[in-house]
Order: sequence, then C-alpha cells, then structure tokens
Amino acid sequence: MTTALWIAVGAIAVATYLTRALPFLLAERRRGGDRKPGPAPAWLDALGPCILAAMGAAILWPEAGKAAASGNLAQFLSGLAAAAAIMLWRRDAGLATLAGLAGHALAGWLT
Repeated sequence: MTTALWIAVGAIAVATYLTRALPFLLAERRRGGDRKPGPAPAWLDALGPCILAAMGAAILWPEAGKAAASGNLAQFLSGLAAAAAIMLWRRDAGLATLAGLAGHALAGWLT
C-alpha cells in the first residue's frame, strides 16, 4: 500500500478512537475520580448518528457526481431509494444493502 493510504488509515483510526474515548476521559476528569458515573450528556446520543451521516455524505456525494457524469444517475438513485426505503421500514442495514444492490441492478437491467 502507498504511504498516503497508510496515513489515511492512521488518521481514521485516531479519529475513531478519539470520538469513542474522549467523552469518557472528559467525564472522568469532571467527576474527579472515584465517584459513580452520572448520566451521559445529551449530545453524546447524537454523536454516532452525526458521524455516520457525515461519512455517508462524504461517500455518496462524489459517487452521485460520477453517476451523473456517466449517465447512470437513475440507476444510482434507484439503489439509494431502495436502501433508504428498507432502512425506514425495517432498520436492518444488511437487508438495506441487499435492497440497494437489487435496486441498482434492476434499474441497470431496465435501462
């Protein structure tokens, strides 16, 4: 692998570790040591979904541009819509992935 790829992997690993460890480390410092932990801050509940949404946007936006440039935007949107519909219905990431693949393939077959 190239050096740039290893740097990216390392940066992602550090960012992942910090998003998981910092809230606990900061809470420990505020509590002062041995006391029992209190309830988690409200922003902590939103942190995971926000990070996932940011990663999804960073991945999907360039792919949508490539699909539009190559004339496959309808196929891309079909897969995206199928995956989103399954996630809204069942909240099952595996099933949503399969539905997205099927929607993408079906739209490619029909066009």
